[in-house]
Amino acid sequence: MPLTSAESLRFDIRGLRIVDTGSALREWVSGTDDHITLHFLDKPPDIAASLSDIAGIRHFYRERAVAAGSGLVEVELLRVAGCAAIRTIVKTPQAAGGMNYLASLTLPFRDFSYVIKASCLARGTAGTRESVVLNQALAGGEVTLSQQGVVQGWARDPYGDPGLHPVLWNLSDAQRYDARFPDHALSRARGFLARIEATARLDDTARRAAPFVYRGGGAWWKFW
Repeated sequence: MPLTSAESLRFDIRGLRIVDTGSALREWVSGTDDHITLHFLDKPPDIAASLSDIAGIRHFYRERAVAAGSGLVEVELLRVAGCAAIRTIVKTPQAAGGMNYLASLTLPFRDFSYVIKASCLARGTAGTRESVVLNQALAGGEVTLSQQGVVQGWARDPYGDPGLHPVLWNLSDAQRYDARFPDHALSRARGFLARIEATARLDDTARRAAPFVYRGGGAWWKFW
């Protein structure tokens, strides 16, 4: 067994039912049928940007989301359990309607990484949050309709990227609406992240491991 494993990272799992356990993967299910997984990846991370370059990090995760037919909701740098971490949320349309929200915390080190994921599927009243916020934004003038009936000001890349994306962030994805719609899949996903961020603990061996350093040169993505 490697010096570090999935067992080296712990967080508050109260109310979660474990369904898979091992040295590289642990999985739980919540009372709302959301899936929480902890992955230990025993290889150098493939993150193609420095942790000091938030624009590069966002570009890297945006490209991955677009390639998967998903949309970027947020990407932020933070510290979790005293270590550098990357927080991401993406959304993916489901064939039966609604979105699946995948919220992740990645703790990268030079030779390995931890990835915690919360997968939350919209169900039941899917679309209610979006409809309520859209009507509110139209009434307040934050969103307008063109003469052709096209909604303007509703959807965009969350960080201003002008490229073409299969799925876009919209105003209802803003965190300020989570408290108003606590049962929405995105609110649940952010809730799991907040809980994990606040309670995650790494053992000493993992915490003292060599940190991740991107050695791919300059910000290659800026030249495309």
